Amino acid sequence: MDFNTKVDEQLIYEGKWLHFKLLHFQVNGRQMVWEMIERPPGNRGGVDIIPIIKYKDKPSQVIVIANFRPPIRKFCLEFPAGIVDPDGSIQENGLREIKEETGYTAQIGQYQYNGVRIRNDPWKSTEYGLCVIADIDGDSEVNLNPKQHLESDENIIVYKVNMGKTMANEILQLAKEKDYEIAGLLWFFALGQQFNN
Repeated sequence: MDFNTKVDEQLIYEGKWLHFKLLHFQVNGRQMVWEMIERPPGNRGGVDIIPIIKYKDKPSQVIVIANFRPPIRKFCLEFPAGIVDPDGSIQENGLREIKEETGYTAQIGQYQYNGVRIRNDPWKSTEYGLCVIADIDGDSEVNLNPKQHLESDENIIVYKVNMGKTMANEILQLAKEKDYEIAGLLWFFALGQQFNN
């Protein structure tokens, strides 16, 4: 199959956070039109954080949030995340998001795959996120009574779930009890725990 990478763009709508475009291109000599969205120029992407709480005397937990998402008109279980600000590194942005959304103080963990760029929905968007894993000292006094610092338009509820083989079931149970949806990144992370020996 012959895919032509030459694309003509047509801007349809220019919003504050998203632009809607039509792409005109050819596949096997046929003219195609594709609908897509993208972040405005200058966007540095997003940061998705997997926050792991570590304790001295009990198993590790993962922080998940229920974030109200207007397009689905429901709360969605997901990892803390945010759009990267113009200033600061990806890691600094990630730590700031954890503090704002959950109240926890974290540090970037020393993991092999920190900072991998992942595409969230490449079939309809140019959007991407940089995934970082953060460690939280669950025994530290600063993390015993965390307080969120939410923006006025945010509505976020914080939960802790156990890492390991029970994580997927815990997320499913929470979603069922509260009528939440589940974000893909969180669900696939939880499924991956099933294969952890």
